[in-house]
Amino acid sequence: MAGESRKRKVGLLYDERMCKHDTPDGEDHPECPNRIKAIWAKLQLTGLAQRCVVLGGSKAEDKHLQLVHTKEHVNLVKSLSTKKKDSRRNKIASKLDSIYLNGGSSEAAYLAAGSVVEVAEKVAEGELDCGFAIVRPPGHHAEADEAMGFCLFNNVAVAASYLLNQRPDLAVKKILIVDWDVHHGNGTQKMFWKDPRVLVFSVHRHDDGSFYPTGDDGDYDKVGEGAGEGFNINVPWEQGRRCGDEDYIAVWDHILIPVTKEFNPDLILLSAGFDAAIGDPRGGCFVTPYGYSVMLKKVCVVFSVLIGLAWFFSPELLQYVISQLMEFAQGKIVMALEGGYNLGSVAKSSLACVQVLLEEKQIQDSFEEYPYESTCRVIEAVRKRLCAYWPSLADELPWEAKTPSSPTSSSSSDDGEEVLESTFIQEAKLTILSIRYKKQAESLRASLEVALEEKAALQTKVAELQGEKLRLQDKYAAEAKEAAEKLTHVSSELREAKIDLDFQRELFKKANEEKKLLEVRVLKLEAELQQEASDKLRLRISRDRYAAEVKEAAEHLAKVRSELRDVQIDLNLHRKLPKKAKKVM
Repeated sequence: MAGESRKRKVGLLYDERMCKHDTPDGEDHPECPNRIKAIWAKLQLTGLAQRCVVLGGSKAEDKHLQLVHTKEHVNLVKSLSTKKKDSRRNKIASKLDSIYLNGGSSEAAYLAAGSVVEVAEKVAEGELDCGFAIVRPPGHHAEADEAMGFCLFNNVAVAASYLLNQRPDLAVKKILIVDWDVHHGNGTQKMFWKDPRVLVFSVHRHDDGSFYPTGDDGDYDKVGEGAGEGFNINVPWEQGRRCGDEDYIAVWDHILIPVTKEFNPDLILLSAGFDAAIGDPRGGCFVTPYGYSVMLKKVCVVFSVLIGLAWFFSPELLQYVISQLMEFAQGKIVMALEGGYNLGSVAKSSLACVQVLLEEKQIQDSFEEYPYESTCRVIEAVRKRLCAYWPSLADELPWEAKTPSSPTSSSSSDDGEEVLESTFIQEAKLTILSIRYKKQAESLRASLEVALEEKAALQTKVAELQGEKLRLQDKYAAEAKEAAEKLTHVSSELREAKIDLDFQRELFKKANEEKKLLEVRVLKLEAELQQEASDKLRLRISRDRYAAEVKEAAEHLAKVRSELRDVQIDLNLHRKLPKKAKKVM
C-alpha cells in the first residue's frame, strides 16, 4: 500500500569550495559559481533540502581519476593549485578549448569528480535511494588527456569506471549513461567507445556538426567499436533551436526506453545539462522543468543517474523524463550537474528533478503535441542504424510518433486535388503551430504564476527578515553598548596592568643588576677559594716532603748511632787487649 511505503532517502551534495573555480580576473562567464549557488538557494528556500540527506564534497583520488584520464593530465590539473603566477595558468588555459583557470580550479575539479563518485557509491551501496551532486566545473567534454568546454575532469566517467573496476563487491556490471546536455558529451563517448559494459546515450544539438563541440563525433552513425559496437547512441537534433518537451519525450519513448529495457543496466548515470531549458542563453531549446522530470521518471528504474542540467528544458519536461527513468533500477538515481547557464532555469529545473526523486509529485506522462518533423526523421534514422543491435528498435513506429505536419507526396495527377491537399496540409501545420504556441503560452503563464507566487513568498520573507533585522539591530545595539562598557573597564584594567608591569620591569632591572654584582662577587670568591686551595695543596706537598726528609734523616741518624755503637765496642775491645797482654807478661 502507498501509505506503507517508506520515505525515500535522497542525497544532496553541495560544497561551496567548488565556487573557488572562477575567472582569473573576475570577469563575467556563463560557467560561474552562481550556477550552483542558485540551485542550492532554491532547494533551501522551498524546503526540499531539509527533506534530503545533505552531504559535503570529497576530493577524488589520483588513482581513480587515472581510470579514465592519463597521468599527465591529472598531474597538470593538480599543478594548477601551486602558488605560481597566474600567467602560467593563463598560458595553459590559452592552449585549451574554452577553458579558464585560477588558483581554485584544481581543488574544485578534484571536489567535483570526487563528489559524484561519493554519491554514486552511496546509492550503489544502498545507503541512499538516489542523489543529486550539485557540482562544478562540469565534466562530459573532458577527454582522457585534455580539458575542454568548461570541463577539467570527466566526473560521470570517473564515477562509472570506479564502480565497474574498483568496487566489484557492489555487483555493478552494466551502467547506462544518459546525457541530456544540449552539447554532445564527446569525452564520455570516447572513454567508453569499446566498452560493452557501458551504454552511452546522448541527445544533443548537432546542426550538421556546426554546434559545439563541432565535428561528426555526435552523429547518429557513431555507434561504438569492437566489443562496444552498438553501445553508443547519439540522437543529434537537426534544428535544435526549436526542440521542446514533445521532441525529447518522443526520443525517450521510441529510443531510450526500449533500449534500456533490453540493456537492463545495474546503474544509470545521467549527465543531463540544463542548457536545453527555456531561457538558456547558449542552448536555444524549449524544454520545461516538467519535461525534465518526466524524462527522469521514465528511466529512474536503473540504479544510479548522474544528471548535469541542460539547455531549454522546462521544469515540466524535467519532471516527466525523470519520472520515466524511475521506472528502472529500483528508482536508484544520482544526478550530477553538467551545463545550464540561465540561473533561473537551472534552479527551477533542479527543483523539479528533486521533487521527482522525493516522489512528491505525480507526473502525467502523456503529451498532446506532436514532435517536429525533423525530430521524427532523426528518430527513424537512429532506430534504423541501431536496430541490428537492439531488436526493439526494428518495430515500425506508431503514427502518433510522426508529426501530421510532415508533407506527403500525392499519387493523384489532378492539380486541383494537389492544391486541395497542399492547402489542407498548410492548415494542419498552422493548427499544430497554434497548439504548440498555445502550449508554450500556457507554460509561460504557469511559470509566471509560479514566479509571482515566489515573488509574494519572497516579499513575505523580506518583510520577516526586515522585522528580524530591526530586532537584531536593537539586540546588537544593546550588546554593543554592553561591549563598549566592558571595553572601557578592560581598558582601565589594562592601564593598571601596564603600570604594574612597568613597576615589575624596574624591579626586574634592579634584581638583574644585583644578580650581576653577585655573580662578580661569586667569581671573585671562587678565584680566592681556588688560590687558597692551591696554597694548601702546595703546603701539604711541602709538609709531606719535609716529613719524608725528617724520616730519612732519623733513619740515617739511627744508622750512624748504630755504627757509632759498633765502633765504641770495637774501641773498647782494643783498649782491653793491651791490658790483658801486660798481665800475661
